[in-house]
Amino acid sequence: MALLSLWVSLLPAIPDNLIFCGMQARIQPDAKAALESYIVKLYEHPPTLQALVARAETLLPYVEEALAYIGVPEDLKYLAIQESRLNPYAVSRSGAVGYWQFKDYTAREVGLVINDTLDERRHLFRSSAGAALYLLRQYNRHRNWLFAIIAYYEGGTGAIPYLDSAYIGKAEICIKATTHWYALRALAHKLVFESLIKRRVYGLQPLAYQGPAKPIWEVARQHGLSPDSFLLLNPWLLKPILPAGRPVTYYVPLDSLPDTLPQEPLKALFAPALVPAAVASVSAGFEYPLPRDTASAPAGASVAFPPPAPSRKPLSRPHPPPTAAAYLPLLKEPYLHREWAYPPPPLTSRLRRWNPFYQGGAPVLIVPPSRAHIHIVQAGETPAQIARHYRRPLKKLLAYNHLQNPDTSLPRGLRFYLREARPYDERPILYQW
Repeated sequence: MALLSLWVSLLPAIPDNLIFCGMQARIQPDAKAALESYIVKLYEHPPTLQALVARAETLLPYVEEALAYIGVPEDLKYLAIQESRLNPYAVSRSGAVGYWQFKDYTAREVGLVINDTLDERRHLFRSSAGAALYLLRQYNRHRNWLFAIIAYYEGGTGAIPYLDSAYIGKAEICIKATTHWYALRALAHKLVFESLIKRRVYGLQPLAYQGPAKPIWEVARQHGLSPDSFLLLNPWLLKPILPAGRPVTYYVPLDSLPDTLPQEPLKALFAPALVPAAVASVSAGFEYPLPRDTASAPAGASVAFPPPAPSRKPLSRPHPPPTAAAYLPLLKEPYLHREWAYPPPPLTSRLRRWNPFYQGGAPVLIVPPSRAHIHIVQAGETPAQIARHYRRPLKKLLAYNHLQNPDTSLPRGLRFYLREARPYDERPILYQW
């Protein structure tokens, strides 16, 4: 019972009023039960939630840049978590792909390029800018950001049966139990992740390229990366080649984390939309000033909330030092969190025996090597060394990880399979710590 009470205390409280996309959202009591069920589902496996928060801290700054450039509210970033868990390789049963789960024809409508060489639905900035354009189009149609979110799921026409005409063009919305489930989930994601995301990690450098087709190994070598590492950071490339013709942006890791976000160099490919000041992006934590007579208003009465002042200064965003930065989708998190600890615990004699290659600043194996399912590569390790340490057949480990040379030097942070083959549709995963 004590553990249950502790777990319940971790859940964010559901307020009566919430600022969402610059609107005052009034949450009715009957809607709180539905919101609570979505919040509980997000908290049901804490290690997975923790990994998703780490991923969001490193990827959402680039999403926010795209949303701000197009001119839509910053709160729309939580839709990317809701849609794909920020996994660029996510594919739905209906064929929607990427961070924002675009279908082919919708992605092309907002200017994304999809061909046999690249798929910009998996490009962090491009897909986010495309989603912002689509949501802005739906906002201009329905004149309410919550209605635009419903239209993102249902389509512009399909959303009409779920809209309340009383709130079209208003800076407020009433959340009821009958509100579309997709909009309720969007509110639940804001409540959960706004409180959990404490920092912004700028770990990626966007660089522009335009010219003849260029093999990935050449670009990777210029930045001191292996081809696999480069493709992990650029999942929008379907083939190991930078395409010719249209300018593109690719990402490489930064050696040291800066205090400001590196700017996307090719923003001009997405024309920013003209958004009225009253619906421009609202900083996280901003609250509308309530009218003086609000406290004396009768229960249930509609209260007018003025739009934010255009001279509002953005909130400061401190940049604390990084700890564990998950730049990439953390798949199969249960193995990671059951077998590896980060931050590393004190290295007892037993842990030193289980981690003979440990050099600091990385996770530590906390189970006997005979029980491990994955290995996180330390700097300079080879498959032959890993096989000797875990007492596993070298030939099997090479086959599991689709490798041929037993003495190849593996990249630091690579997830190395010990008991099963890496799926052919899964590119190598690198953990960045």
